[in-house]
Amino acid sequence: MTNIWAPNLWRFQLLRILLVVCGLFFFWWTYNSAVSFFAPWVIGPIFVLLLTGSVVFFYRNHPRWVWFLWFELVIDTLLISLIIIGSGGRNSPLVFLYPLLIFVGTLFLGPRGADILTGLTLGCYIFIYWVSGPLELSSFNLMRFFITVGGMGLSGLLALRFAEELAHSKQRIEETRAALYQIEELYQHIMRSMASGLIITDLKGVITSSNQKATDILGQDLKGKHLIDVVPGLDLSREQNRGELVLPRGEKKLYLGYSLFPLKDEKDDVFGYGLLFQDITHIKEQEEKLRRAEQQAALGTMAAGLVHEIKNPLASISGAIQLLKEASLVTPQGQRLMNILERSCNRLDELVTNFLFFAKPGGGEKKIFSLKELCGELLEELSCDPALARVKVDLHLPLVKIRGDPGRFKQVLANLLLNAAQALEDTPEPQIEISFIQDQDSPFWRLIVKDNGPGIPERILPRIFEPFFTTKEDGTGLGLSVVYSLVRAWGGHIEVSSQEGKGTTFTLILPQSLLLS
Repeated sequence: MTNIWAPNLWRFQLLRILLVVCGLFFFWWTYNSAVSFFAPWVIGPIFVLLLTGSVVFFYRNHPRWVWFLWFELVIDTLLISLIIIGSGGRNSPLVFLYPLLIFVGTLFLGPRGADILTGLTLGCYIFIYWVSGPLELSSFNLMRFFITVGGMGLSGLLALRFAEELAHSKQRIEETRAALYQIEELYQHIMRSMASGLIITDLKGVITSSNQKATDILGQDLKGKHLIDVVPGLDLSREQNRGELVLPRGEKKLYLGYSLFPLKDEKDDVFGYGLLFQDITHIKEQEEKLRRAEQQAALGTMAAGLVHEIKNPLASISGAIQLLKEASLVTPQGQRLMNILERSCNRLDELVTNFLFFAKPGGGEKKIFSLKELCGELLEELSCDPALARVKVDLHLPLVKIRGDPGRFKQVLANLLLNAAQALEDTPEPQIEISFIQDQDSPFWRLIVKDNGPGIPERILPRIFEPFFTTKEDGTGLGLSVVYSLVRAWGGHIEVSSQEGKGTTFTLILPQSLLLS
């Protein structure tokens, strides 16, 4: 039998000791002129009580500990019977101790205790009443006997009824506790299994509970905080509130799709609010990539036709200018105009070449080349560029081989380097770092171009890959568009992170298939 009463054994011992000691005290108080309170037969029962109580506590974890409890109650019954015999037997005023003992036993042993203790105490009283001394069989004595026995029987009946009600109450409490536990378990399972974040608040908007997904999305402990402080921009006064929010998260933004709703009781009174939300940042990024791809596809279709129409007459114009300059057919005064025309043709040729890369990013001749050597060649070619001349460029590249078009790869790196160099114009110690990261468990590798310039303003960061978008007076707005288009054509994608005053980092994420094993 499992020891479910172990935490209450102190109460049981206290009640039984109090019961017997009270009986002894009343007896001593009644006969205090003739009996010493420290007489052996007074101290003896107290010693027996303490001894039996110690035994029960010593064996409280024993599999049959309840038998020790029964042993104690039997000893208590005998001790009370001795007190009653010593205080007058059938005439003792301490017979009331029997019903009290029945209630004590019932409280800890249930209906079975009520039945057995009622029978045991009735037996002891009958023995004391009829055997403890000569008794005249009169109607008064019979009436007194039956009244006392009836009172003890009624006490036992009341104790039995109390025990049954107590057992039923305990059963109902256990059933209610089990149901509440199941509801709590179900609630916890639902909260843990939800793919969305869920926050519950009180009427003041203070968060009372939330699931783990909400903590993971928002990246902070939520309980006890105000909802508006955690998710600014919500309107708790609206009955139904759905929409999207943008929250800052370091250098990036967190996009949330949410539904805010009031919590109502059975009387339709609002007692709190619930916020159900999801992180839709990835969806927004995909939408932005799709919009950019559609825009570039439309512009690429247009550019493909224009490139060939412009290239041929442009070559003729450039060739004619070279012939006129070499044949001395232009006056010295016209040489200045010829130089202007030549620079304009070169710039137009560069623009058309970028158009060609933009329109047909998937073309080019496939070769095997060294990434480190290609970057070294590129830096040597750009060494005369005034924007790059004062910039320190650090290469952290391994000796890896790439399978692809070296010209287009060089075009991508040149555009990124020149953009970074131009952004470093006012930086005291300009520096560009090119590094390579490869993870064998990932299908991609990374080429990172990082500068320590002023960074890109947050308001224009989403538009830097748009064709013809530029913040430079002499820019075409095609450099980064070409980079984006070529990287996409190679099966990769490009990420940019920038913080004003701390520089910009472009990360080219390219497939492992470009690397030569």
